[in-house]
Amino acid sequence: MGTTSVDVVIVGAGAIGCATAYFLSREGVKVAIVEKDSIGEHASGSATGILSPMVLDEARVKTTLPLTRQSLQMHEALSRELKEATGIDCHFRKSPQLVLASSDYEADEFRTLVELNREKGVKASWLDKKSVLDIENRLSDQLTGAIYCEDGANLESYRYVLALAQAAEKLGAEICYGNVIGLRQNKSKVTGVKLSSREIISRSTVLAMGPWTGTASSWLGFPIPVGPERGQIVKLQASSPPPASTVFSGEHYVTYKAPEGLIYAGTTHEQVGFAESTTIEGRDTIISGLLDILPSLADAKLIMQTACLRPLSADGLPIIGEFPPQSNAYLATGHWSKGILLSPITALIITELILKGNTSHPIDIFSPGRFVKHD
Repeated sequence: MGTTSVDVVIVGAGAIGCATAYFLSREGVKVAIVEKDSIGEHASGSATGILSPMVLDEARVKTTLPLTRQSLQMHEALSRELKEATGIDCHFRKSPQLVLASSDYEADEFRTLVELNREKGVKASWLDKKSVLDIENRLSDQLTGAIYCEDGANLESYRYVLALAQAAEKLGAEICYGNVIGLRQNKSKVTGVKLSSREIISRSTVLAMGPWTGTASSWLGFPIPVGPERGQIVKLQASSPPPASTVFSGEHYVTYKAPEGLIYAGTTHEQVGFAESTTIEGRDTIISGLLDILPSLADAKLIMQTACLRPLSADGLPIIGEFPPQSNAYLATGHWSKGILLSPITALIITELILKGNTSHPIDIFSPGRFVKHD
């Protein structure tokens, strides 16, 4: 069995893994990425690429919004940087967002969320029904108002992941294809990974395996409660002008992807294990939700339907950090539907932890250790 030696080995070539490889490589770190399939093949490559800094959960605004807001700010500069390094345009563009309220109760809840998000620097405001329809008069009139966010953005997720991987390679990172079957360990230290045909020795190991990260529970000897949630998307072509804003309503959204000239609509939240296939039921649910938002799209032509598996943790929050302490093993997973958005800030945090042993960002709530029971 052959061996390779690097400073850091990263398992997983999705947005989180490739961003981490790029950030580390910029610092002169010798990195290897191990991927069992291909770059961005799963959720990272097929995600819609909506970047929204807003946190619409009152209990999590204070803890999560600082990360979402900073990560969004990082994306704009990063997209320019990646284009200069690789020639790949991620098609980052600003795109305002509307979050529709369908009842007076929801409207009251959204007004509170607007104030909480504004306090943290998000450019959000509450609009009454008339003001919403002035922005997009084709929306269903079954609404009571909406949150309007000026800070939203969009990018092409597969191009983004591919650009990260190529930029990391240009700085010396190696991309290896194979299936990791375990970790190399020396007492309490993780010293690399084991593949079926060889081993990669490293000073630090990052597990960014998306919904498959739970596999590493037996390797590390502690629970990593992350599993798959299937989300489906439909892509449509319409003869009418596309919506000027990304629109959310409940679990549904609609956005326009200018480079393709297509409307994307989603999504589903399905607990079906690792089944990554599309379904007729998923398609019909999404289209029904789309028509509730924009009835005028009834004549749109279905071009494509896709599905992917999001990494969902037991408490719905990302898992970021080293565990067990002093193990040299880092987790970067569980970002659910925010993986593309949070990839730059997660990569920065993991890079700081590896190089400095600490980070300036408050991540205690995201620590892997929160899932370990203490007697």
